[in-house]
Amino acid sequence: MLSLLAGCASDTDFGGPDEKGFIPVTKAALPSAVTPYPRIEETLQCIRQSGVLHGLTFVVGPFADSTGKINAVAPGSTGNFVPQGGSASYVTDAIAKAGGRVVSTYFGPPSKAVPAQYALNGIFNSLDFGSPMQADVRIAGIGPTLAKGWAQLSLTIQLDEVATRVNRQMSMIQRPVRYTQAGVGVGRDFSGTLLTGNVAFQNQERLQLEALNGPIALGVADVIMKEFPEAYDRCGAIVDDLLGPQEVAATMEMK
Repeated sequence: MLSLLAGCASDTDFGGPDEKGFIPVTKAALPSAVTPYPRIEETLQCIRQSGVLHGLTFVVGPFADSTGKINAVAPGSTGNFVPQGGSASYVTDAIAKAGGRVVSTYFGPPSKAVPAQYALNGIFNSLDFGSPMQADVRIAGIGPTLAKGWAQLSLTIQLDEVATRVNRQMSMIQRPVRYTQAGVGVGRDFSGTLLTGNVAFQNQERLQLEALNGPIALGVADVIMKEFPEAYDRCGAIVDDLLGPQEVAATMEMK
């Protein structure tokens, strides 16, 4: 069976622009049902209906990969584990669904300047792997085998002022991707014939899609609701269960 556990990011003192002198960092746990993300989609539509992004333009650049991790072993995959820059399309999609306009700079700056108020960018901060449990228990040479592993991806969504590059809001999301393999192993002599082997079935979430689309959209929704308290007043309850209790309290204090 596949299970999901969520990690948390601690509040960090960045000396930000708000009156308390720090920028709160989101503590977000994602739902066990990976796709679709109905609550996140509902939140983006709610923000659109609130009208807080009406007439606002966001500049979205490439999504930076700072993990430094290379994949050369997965079947059919070589190169980096996470998309290089293309994840900015998830940011663009989330802003559009929330009712804002987007100037994309993924393919370079626009030939004609467009007035914009905010810049919204993302970074893949870290990607860690582990194999917390392996078991091979056999009686008389026959028995079950079990292996569980995980990958932990963290990403950051930053909302900045275009003119000054002053950071306004930040949301850090941690997303676990789980791997489970279960099977039966045999190593036994049958009437003078040695039989060895292992039959296993595995279940692994897709790191390239399932760990990116929803978390990025959640981060975008989070920074919007922090920047526009009226959006939180109307839509915050939809995703409060996805955010840690401390983060929900911090967001309410900022209103």
